[in-house]
Amino acid sequence: MININFKKILEKVSFHFIPVIDIKTKEIYGYKIIKDFSNTGFEDSEAVYKLASKNGLFEFFTFKLQEKSYKIAFEKNYNKKKLFYTLHVNYIDDPDFFFESVKNLISNFNIKLENLIFEIKGIEGWDSISDFLNYFDDNIPLIFKEDKHNPLNFNIIENLDPEFIEISSFETLKKIKNNTNIKSKIIFKTIDESNLDNSDFLNKGIDFIYLHKKES
Repeated sequence: MININFKKILEKVSFHFIPVIDIKTKEIYGYKIIKDFSNTGFEDSEAVYKLASKNGLFEFFTFKLQEKSYKIAFEKNYNKKKLFYTLHVNYIDDPDFFFESVKNLISNFNIKLENLIFEIKGIEGWDSISDFLNYFDDNIPLIFKEDKHNPLNFNIIENLDPEFIEISSFETLKKIKNNTNIKSKIIFKTIDESNLDNSDFLNKGIDFIYLHKKES
């Protein structure tokens, strides 16, 4: 077993709250909670999660990360908006424990369940997400996220009809718009701050936008 001091990692990890802008109203819809492990000696967050999983600590480690981030959200009064939090389903062995812990946790920081939006990562097929489906409904919406490690699975998207899809390219946007079975709202990740006020996105069918930071 690898000897890693996860307590130190939890002490040093920092969080960025990135505004997600509603293109139509130009108001802040919510905040992306981006975990930054650069001060912990790990540049790649995936490496931290893998080690936590190997040590049998992933659920506890994730719980403590959420606790710290929700505390900051409460202190900054972000808890009144939607909070986007990445959920790595490939590392969670006990969904019952995880979601019960989340419900207990958010009550401590005056966060409504409907203000949580979990970004699903680590989907490799139906088997990797089927155990989680009972926990998602109108109160806990789904968002599927495109990134270089996790391309979108259009078959799963069509069948699960997530509330949101996050994309990072116009090529993916074109594929989505050409698929009449997909009704999800579109969140676009941009690296150009000047684009945050660009009405062209609305014309392309994009609903929300945010400025790209380090991946969580």
